[in-house]
Amino acid sequence: MPYFIGLFFVAGSAFMTWKATQLWRDADLVDFFMQTFSFMPFGKEVKRGEIRSLGLTAVSLWGLTTLLLLGLLDIEMTGPITVLFAITTVIVLLSLLCEISVILFNAPKIVVPPHMRSDPGLLAARKASRSTGPKRLKP
Repeated sequence: MPYFIGLFFVAGSAFMTWKATQLWRDADLVDFFMQTFSFMPFGKEVKRGEIRSLGLTAVSLWGLTTLLLLGLLDIEMTGPITVLFAITTVIVLLSLLCEISVILFNAPKIVVPPHMRSDPGLLAARKASRSTGPKRLKP
């Protein structure tokens, strides 16, 4: 049974990589992804930021899959396996940190699909919406 869980994670990681590759190549898919992410209880800017960071999500999912498979293999954590575990853990943590950075600031640009690099990050979009919001009348 544990190997089915591992197989499920490998298939999920492969699927996420495939979808991120499609998004990277086709700007017309952004609207499709916005509809797909409609289950998220966040605003439009957060959803768009999550879509911008879909490649990083795939990287972190592959890292989590690797960590899961290392646990499922039930091998002793010595030598190269320990190094693989440490490197994978660092990759997962760095990709999650970069994902947050892409959502908030849309940086670093190299990990954002080319057609979304000019998007403002969440903080810039919120600041712009506050400055262009309705003006209050002074009494």
